[in-house]
This record gives sequence, structure tokens and C-alpha cells, in this order.
Amino acid sequence: MKQTTRDSLIVVGVLLAGIATASALVYLPQRKELRSLRTRIARQKVHLLANAEKASTVPTLLRQVRTMKNRYQNFDRRLPEQQELGGFLREISGNLSEEESLSNQLIEPGSPTQSKLFHRLPIILRFQGSYLSLASFLKRLEEMERLTQVEKLSITVRSPAKAGVTQGVDIELLMNIYFTES
Repeated sequence: MKQTTRDSLIVVGVLLAGIATASALVYLPQRKELRSLRTRIARQKVHLLANAEKASTVPTLLRQVRTMKNRYQNFDRRLPEQQELGGFLREISGNLSEEESLSNQLIEPGSPTQSKLFHRLPIILRFQGSYLSLASFLKRLEEMERLTQVEKLSITVRSPAKAGVTQGVDIELLMNIYFTES
């Protein structure tokens, strides 16, 4: 029995040495690699969450881009390449006299001024009418396709004491139209 016990102990010793060697050569390096991979996975999950948060803003940005495209669709018409003063003045004088019941109109275009991106042409308008007619005219001016800016507005009440003059207001308006160089 001694021989069998001795052989058994040798086999058990060889098995233990094999297990220890396998652990040292295979298990421990694989365990290190597994920890490293788990750390990389955790970092990538954080990175993915950050990217998902960034990507969630894309639909909002697309909506904003569509809105801006619609808003600036006729931008060339709002800021034309030339002064096109004649058509604009016809449109303004039509609004002044026919639609808004404004009278005694005087339109004085000034000289254009240049800037880096656009040019500005000042126009002085003088006319008479009621306050409500002025408000309606300014609303129509705002709704025009052409880019305009009212820089100065002066309203003076006419005295009703003058013979043949109805009560109303005298209006002087300094406005600018904008255009680009052609």
C-alpha cells in the first residue's frame, strides 16, 4: 500500500503543480484582461450616454434650421441687390394715398450710405392724416417684403382753428431701405 499511496501522492502533487501553473499562466493574466475590459466597457457606456444626450438635440436643431429656412426663404427679395427705389416708392405712395387716406404726401430720398455687408438708403416721408391711418400705414410697412426700418417718427397735431383744415396730425417719418451692391 505504500507504493499506491506514494504514487497517489505523486499524482496529486503533479495535479496541484499543473493547477498552480495553469493558474499562474492562464487564469491570472485573463483575470487582469477581464478587469481591463470591464473598465473600458464602463468608460464606453459613459461616452455613449454623453453622445446620446448630444444626439437628442439634433431634432430640435433640425426644427430650428427648417424654421430659419422658411423665415429667410425670400431674403433676396427683402434685401435686393439694387436700390429698386422706383417700385418701392410706388408701393409706398399707393399705401399712403389710396389705402390709408393720408394726404399731402412728400417723399424725399436721401443719398445711400455704404457698409461692409449692405447699403442703406434713407427716405423722408411727410404727410397728413389721422393717427389711426398712421398706425395702419406703419403696420403695412412692417408687413412689406422689403427690409425697411423706421428710424425717426415725428407727429404734430394740427390745430382745428384753421379754415378748411380738418383735425388730424402732420407726420414726418425717416425710414431706411436696405440693399446689397450688385
